[in-house]
Amino acid sequence: MQVAGFVSAVKAAMFRAARDSALSREQITDRMNDIALAAGVRMTQGRARTISQDTLDKWLSADDREHVPSMLAVHVFCVAVHTIAPLRVWLASFGSDVMTPADRKLCDYGRACIEGKMRAKSKRRLEDELMEQEVLR
Repeated sequence: MQVAGFVSAVKAAMFRAARDSALSREQITDRMNDIALAAGVRMTQGRARTISQDTLDKWLSADDREHVPSMLAVHVFCVAVHTIAPLRVWLASFGSDVMTPADRKLCDYGRACIEGKMRAKSKRRLEDELMEQEVLR
C-alpha cells in the first residue's frame, strides 16, 4: 500500500472520519473553508478561495481517482473534523504511526525503565570488578 492504494486508503479514512463525525458534510465544508480562509491558504489549485460540498464529496470517494485532495486539504480536513485518522493511514504507508501524548509518556517510561536496568547492570559489573580487586589484595 506504500504507493498503489495510498490515495484510496487516505480518501477512505477521510470518508470514515466524516461519516463518524457529528458534523454534516455541509458543516465540514464550511469549517474547512473557515479554517483555510483564516490561514490565508487555498485547498485547491484553481482560483477559488473555498471548496464546495461537491468537491468534498469527491475527495471522500475512495473510488474517484481524478479528484485527489492536496496534502493541505487533508490537513485542513483533519483540523475541521478533529481527527488524525487520515494521517495515520498516510504514515502507515511508511510503516509508521502517530504518537499521542499518552504514547509518548509510555515510551519515555519504557526508556527510563530500560536505562535504569542498564545502569543497574553497569553498577553490578563495577561492584564485581571491585570485589575481585579486593579479593586479590
